[in-house]
Amino acid sequence: MAVLPSEIIARVKEETDLVELVGRYVRLQPAGVNWKGLCPFHQEKTPSFHVHPGRQTYKCFGCGEGGDAISFLMAVENLTFPEAMETLARAIDLDLAKFLQPGEDEGEKRAHFRANETACDIFRNAWQDAHLGAKARDYLTGRGFHLEVLDRFDLGWAPGGDWLLKQLAQRGVTEDLAMSAGLVRRQDGRGSFAYFRDRIMFPIRNIARQVAGFGGRLIVPGEPKYLNSADSPHFSKGKLLYGFDSTRMVIARARTAVLVEGYLDLIALAQAGVANAVATCGTALTPDQARLLRRGARQVVVLFDGDQAGRKAAVRACHTCLAAGLEAKVATLPRGLDPADLVIQQGAAALQAVLAAAVGYLAFVRDAVAQAGDDRLALEKGVHQVLSTIAAVPDAIRREYMLREAADLFGLTPDLLRSSLAGMPGGVAQPAVAADQTVVAGVAETGRPPAAAAGTATPRPSFRTLTKLHREHVESVLLAHVLQDGSGAAARLLAELGADLPWSTLQATALAAELAAWAATAPQQTPRDFVEQRWHEQDNAYRAYVTDLLAWNIPPRGETERAVRESLQRLRGDRRAQLS
Repeated sequence: MAVLPSEIIARVKEETDLVELVGRYVRLQPAGVNWKGLCPFHQEKTPSFHVHPGRQTYKCFGCGEGGDAISFLMAVENLTFPEAMETLARAIDLDLAKFLQPGEDEGEKRAHFRANETACDIFRNAWQDAHLGAKARDYLTGRGFHLEVLDRFDLGWAPGGDWLLKQLAQRGVTEDLAMSAGLVRRQDGRGSFAYFRDRIMFPIRNIARQVAGFGGRLIVPGEPKYLNSADSPHFSKGKLLYGFDSTRMVIARARTAVLVEGYLDLIALAQAGVANAVATCGTALTPDQARLLRRGARQVVVLFDGDQAGRKAAVRACHTCLAAGLEAKVATLPRGLDPADLVIQQGAAALQAVLAAAVGYLAFVRDAVAQAGDDRLALEKGVHQVLSTIAAVPDAIRREYMLREAADLFGLTPDLLRSSLAGMPGGVAQPAVAADQTVVAGVAETGRPPAAAAGTATPRPSFRTLTKLHREHVESVLLAHVLQDGSGAAARLLAELGADLPWSTLQATALAAELAAWAATAPQQTPRDFVEQRWHEQDNAYRAYVTDLLAWNIPPRGETERAVRESLQRLRGDRRAQLS
């Protein structure tokens, strides 16, 4: 896998205005040389979230979250490190492709996105052209869509003939690159031709807002009505969600996503003021897409077409959502209408009424059984359907509550459903927790730990004393001095005298290992810079711990060596006392 040099990571952090970045999500107020506001990561009434422009870090003294511009964007937007780097680099006009060290087909990947970004711009120009795009614009505005909303989603138009090939060539996209990006096809006896012709174009972006592929829709009778970019190593319909690049923050705030099937359905919802919607890309909802939603949402409201096929697809989508750990509801449309029809014909109020009336997955299946006649065969089919979904739910407690709800809805006993569930893949024979038993940290109210597995010794209890709290504080004093010593002398001293020292917490252990790595490699960076450039490989708790240490007010450098030696001496003395 391609990697970025450490100096490029540092450059992105240095050139990103952290106050401006955080200010997009938090209302900041000046607090001396720093800024503060309400934390975006937990609920609070008094500001405890601080941004330190001088150090280019942030820290919440309420929940402990902390880090730099990259980690902030990763946390608030639920991005991976590469996605956050790409997003920040684009904002400062920095092309990361120039700095990537050789790795797995990274050049091919960048070329793929460049070709599709160029095509998107070409399609947009055609859409806006008074002659070329007139019939596409007239078609959608005639259906009731507003141009302002259509433009917000960068809709385009792909004329027929060899128009696209000529435009791509003028923009420096070779025919071979256009073909590998799925924009051009070749056929024996016909030569090269544009894959998308005479279609309204919907760019499909990844989380970094790069155009990964397209969906194209005919505006005259013909088949296929919708055509999507072919799957490739850099584009997969089953791993992307249309609109998610622009709606994910609203979804994260609402903790709820509205799922529709069509590109125009999503745009219609946006026109009606529903900003937390996403659409599948011409496929049934996949586990990968459900996991993508799980980054910010806790609940998905499925809003598919009101016909029989739409209801069946809604059941499958709910199954996928619940198996991914999401809660699922279904909003039922009037028969024969899709979401876009409802918005255009009946308005935003009708859509809100449908969403407000959404019911849970189990209730939706039970209602479908009732509509199918409510006879024994329909009931059996409904029960087996919900049991197959319950068996796929990863959380044991949710499985148990869903099982009890299903028993109540279908008029059966929980024990009967539980025994049926046991025979299914992923099923369990026993309830998650007995009704008369409380479990805390693996120990029941009896006070006895669970029985040890056969052939293993019962683990001895671990006793903690008040000394440990003192030890953690001394460790923090030591590591804060080492981390903030720009000369590196403290880090080298720690490596020399404290290499075999055990640490009390995972965070301290990880930081000590990083400082040891710095001392072993002797890079040009300070220990702090070295740690900060690598801390995205660690978890939030580690970054919060390091950020906390960086906020300490450390005495002048002359005191550092004495503080390190004294701390090491106290920690070794404490260790000997514990072992004696």
